[in-house]
Amino acid sequence: MTDHRYAVGSTVYIWRRPSLSTAISGPYTVVAHYPSDSSGRLYRVRSVLATEERMVPESDLSDVPRGSDTVERAPRKRRSA
Repeated sequence: MTDHRYAVGSTVYIWRRPSLSTAISGPYTVVAHYPSDSSGRLYRVRSVLATEERMVPESDLSDVPRGSDTVERAPRKRRSA
């Protein structure tokens, strides 16, 4: 078995590819590693910005782009008084 490129707990990025994947693009945290004979190394990832969690092949992941040291979260709605 080969080593996984991304460690559990590291932040990775999924780029939206509408024709190939239904994943929401953005930063994800690696939750677990899984071997796969057919599609290479698989990762269980959890979205940093939403509650989405999914399995993705290593080929769908990339390092977080440089200049993205902080992750912008969606602004919270203000409560009306």
